[in-house]
Parts: sequence; structure tokens; C-alpha cells
Amino acid sequence: MQRCEVTQSYGERLIVDHLVERVGAYNREVLVNYYVALKAKRFVVLAGSSTLDKMSLAQGLAEALVPVPGRQWSLLQAHPWWVSRSGNPGQLALLHARFSSLKLLEALEEAGVSEDAGLPMPFFVGIDCMSPAEAVCYFDDLPNSRMWLPDGRVVRVRVPHNLYVTGSLDVEDRELMVLSPELCGQAITIRLWQDDAAPNARARSRGEPRLDRQAMFVRAAVRTPDQARARLAQVLTDKSAPLGPLDEVVRRLGVQGLSPSVYEEALLYLANAFAEDGHGLFVEAVSENLAIAQDYALAQSVLPHVVTGRLEPSTVRHDELKEYLTPRFPRAHAWIERLPTVRSNVRGARRTRSDSVSVELGPGLAVARHVAH
Repeated sequence: MQRCEVTQSYGERLIVDHLVERVGAYNREVLVNYYVALKAKRFVVLAGSSTLDKMSLAQGLAEALVPVPGRQWSLLQAHPWWVSRSGNPGQLALLHARFSSLKLLEALEEAGVSEDAGLPMPFFVGIDCMSPAEAVCYFDDLPNSRMWLPDGRVVRVRVPHNLYVTGSLDVEDRELMVLSPELCGQAITIRLWQDDAAPNARARSRGEPRLDRQAMFVRAAVRTPDQARARLAQVLTDKSAPLGPLDEVVRRLGVQGLSPSVYEEALLYLANAFAEDGHGLFVEAVSENLAIAQDYALAQSVLPHVVTGRLEPSTVRHDELKEYLTPRFPRAHAWIERLPTVRSNVRGARRTRSDSVSVELGPGLAVARHVAH
């Protein structure tokens, strides 16, 4: 029995290796971060320059696990930017939205049938080139089992637990991500920079997807706080507190307290950064892997929630934070360095939110989304 568990656990590490083989445009750490984030929350937004092939992360993972093309991988083009150059942009945008809605509903139905049958089969959806308003629609509404249709209706949908959704959002390197509370609440946003596009070593031969890899991926995901605590208790034999850095950062930020959901998201991310055998997915060494995972959890889960929770820049004690974050948490430190600008962007986003929704979603859907909010 013990030998079987080791073999299966090692299989999850092989999934990461296959992902690295298939996506040669990003370094391994970036790919592992995406893999862990998708396991932890199932909804991930990839934000970065239009010159970066962001959707290659989602397609690469799908190719490592499921037959492509096939019904387990669906790629949707979000906003039809090209219609503005056509003679009838309104009608073409509406037709495009109807097609995308039907394709998404089909993916939801297929995943639901598989889940009901008890099959360990993941289904992946990629939503490419979203507008900021569409990002809120897909990554606030859909996780809450709502779907907005092009005719303005909102319908309740079932979102199966074996469905994994990734969206891409173009944000130029000179710009910072404009955060929204809705986006922070339901998805993990990964900000990609040009430096992240450091190529891996030349890809090796690509093996065909196998059903046992799919089962490993589905089974390996830690989905509840209790499961996360159990995984971490097994891994961290020194009884260290995995959320200790989170508490310390919150204290130094001068925040009164964070929502339990923020702690839960960070906890799930940390647990999913380890394979079932206790080895790390970023690096095998437990302590080093934990530090990397804590850094990403701070930068992608904790700090965005703090900013959208109306933290004023004047309350941040930069010197204390730098002293604490610099030696061990460089990603969170870089995020804090951008905090005043991020906070300014958030204020501007709140003032213009309703206008941007009506402009960017197109006819029908824009009207309904605007009225509802």
C-alpha cells in the first residue's frame, strides 16, 4: 500500500514536468505557481502584456492531461475586439457572444455529466483576451453559479467541481493591475511580467495524455480547510505555523483583521503546493518550498484583499515591511513597493466601473450587468 501511494504522489510531480515540457515560454516557477493556483481555487486570471502568450499556460496544462482537441478543453475568445473594424460591430458582437455562451454552457454540461458518473476527468476552459468588465462577469458571476446571456437574461447554472477556468487579461508592463473586490473574492489573479518569459530548457518529446494523470490531478487537489490543515500537518514535521507570515504582514500593515475566506484561500494555496507524498512542487525541499508558496500566497491572495478592503497607503509602515519581507518574500515585497500606485488605480476603477461595464461588454449583456449593479 505504501509503495502505491508513493507512485501516485510522484505522478503529480510528473504532471508538473509535462506542463514544463509543453510550455517553453515560461520558467518552471511561473508554471508551478499557475498549477498550484488552479488546484487551489479552480478560477485563475492571467494578467500581463499583450505580447505574452498567457493562454499557453492553460492550454499546456490541458494538453498534459486531456486529449486536445477534445471535449475536455474549450477555448473561448472573449471580447471580439475585431468587430470595431467591421461594418456592423453591434450585430457581430452579439453573434459572437451567443456563440461563446453556447460553448461555455456545453462545457458546463459535459463536466457535470462526468462528475455525476463519478469519473475522475477534469474539464478545462480558457477565456482569452477579456476586457476588465468581462473579467468580473466571468470570474465573479460564474463561480457564484450565475451566467449572463447576450439577451440580458441571467440564468442559474451548475458549476461542477471538476471544471477549471482560466482567463487572460491584457495589462501592459508599465501598468499595474486594476483590482476589484469581485475579482479578488472568486479568483486568483497571477500578474505576469516580461521577465517571467524566461524560456525553459528545450522541450523533450511529448507523451500522450493518460487517464491516470487526470485522476491524479483531480484527487491531489486539496479543496477544504480541514484537508489543507491535515496535509500541512503531515508535511511540516517541525510544527511551524504555515500562516505565521500572513499574520505578521497583516500586523505590520496595521489592518484590524481579514475575512476568514482570505486565510482559507492562503491555506489552500499552501497545501496544494505540496504533493501527497510531502515533497514540494516548486522545489522538493519542504522548508524552501513552503517559503516560496507563502510568498506567492501573500502577493496573490492576501495583499490584493488588503488593498481592495480600502487600506490607505498612509497606514502602511514601509520600513517595517521591507525589513520583514526583503530577505524571504521578494514577490510580496515587490507588491508592497507598488502599493501606492495600486491603491490609486483601485480608487479610479471604482469611480469608472459602471461606465466601463456598459462600454466593454457589448449590447444586451452590458445593459443587464449595468442595471444589476
